[in-house]
Amino acid sequence: MQTKEIGTSIKGKSNILILADYSEGNRAAIHFAMRYLYRPGSLIHIIQTWQKPNFGSSMVRDLSPMLEGIANSELDSLKSHLQNRYSMPDDQIRLIPFEGDLCAYFKTESYQSKEWQVVMGSRNYESLFPNKIRMNELINQVSQDLFVLVGLEDNNAISEIFILADALETTSSNLSVLKKIAISENPNIKVCLSRLFESAEERKNRVLPLIENCKGARVTFAQIEKGEGQKEIHEFAQKGRSQLIMFEKNPQRKFQNGIKACLDSWLLKSKGIRV
Repeated sequence: MQTKEIGTSIKGKSNILILADYSEGNRAAIHFAMRYLYRPGSLIHIIQTWQKPNFGSSMVRDLSPMLEGIANSELDSLKSHLQNRYSMPDDQIRLIPFEGDLCAYFKTESYQSKEWQVVMGSRNYESLFPNKIRMNELINQVSQDLFVLVGLEDNNAISEIFILADALETTSSNLSVLKKIAISENPNIKVCLSRLFESAEERKNRVLPLIENCKGARVTFAQIEKGEGQKEIHEFAQKGRSQLIMFEKNPQRKFQNGIKACLDSWLLKSKGIRV
């Protein structure tokens, strides 16, 4: 079987994590990881979670092995896909069947002790996160570079990219990823700057490396007017085209949910602080 092109331009090992709970986008996530994130020697980790039902002890005994078996079967299938299509050696693939929620895994020592590039995909953004609170929690807990693919079928071209620029700078590795995408796929790139960059000079310094590395793409810039960027992300995702949403590593990012955000805003205003 003919193997597909994989990235080879960046030397050095890396840890790539595919979130395989979203089955319909797993192969697109793998294709993106192998083409744009893979480096010679990189380790590809694939995690599939499963949870015991919280009803009836007899039902727990009956269903738990079945649920674990389904998770292992899906992981084995993705491993075979990696080996057959990309000729990945067995010792560079790590399968992680995890009992519990994804957010619980992000709190483990095995996750927090490494640097990761995290990839997930689905046919549409809403099916990834039907529960907005869960979406916010997951994005907060990842605390690493997170690449969310929306509406991509396996190896479709990326037509639209959204970058939430709420970190101090875009790392050289992410600039390299964007440069490769810009050259090969000529996408539209929207960069949404956080309110962290207040002056014109700060905004200029933040966006200049992106402009220099995204030649071939059509790059536009905007600034978040309120909140942390959730509104802008939601509006972008409604387009429904072949999209990449990029969250750069930012341990300080805290997406807030509904009533808590309102209460926090009210508290600040009550103390005379403008928000």
